[in-house]
Amino acid sequence: MTNNNGNTRRPKPANNNRPAPARPNNYEFMPYAGTGTEAVDDLAPGMVPSWRLLEIAKWHDGKHARRNRLIADRLRELAAQHDEARVAA
Repeated sequence: MTNNNGNTRRPKPANNNRPAPARPNNYEFMPYAGTGTEAVDDLAPGMVPSWRLLEIAKWHDGKHARRNRLIADRLRELAAQHDEARVAA
């Protein structure tokens, strides 16, 4: 889209005198207080096939953050529990 000047830049809005929203001076992020494994804490053996858990664990192993390693370990534990339950049945 070109404006009257042949410029391809986007035209300014008609009301450009609106003040920018102010952020409070004391704005701080709360420190993270979680375990890092909230994404998998609610999973139970048998909810997801073990092959899928192991594939997701491999993906998390490719990441280098401590959180991803914890998630991969938890997924492997779930897969082992699922397989043990299938063998026991």
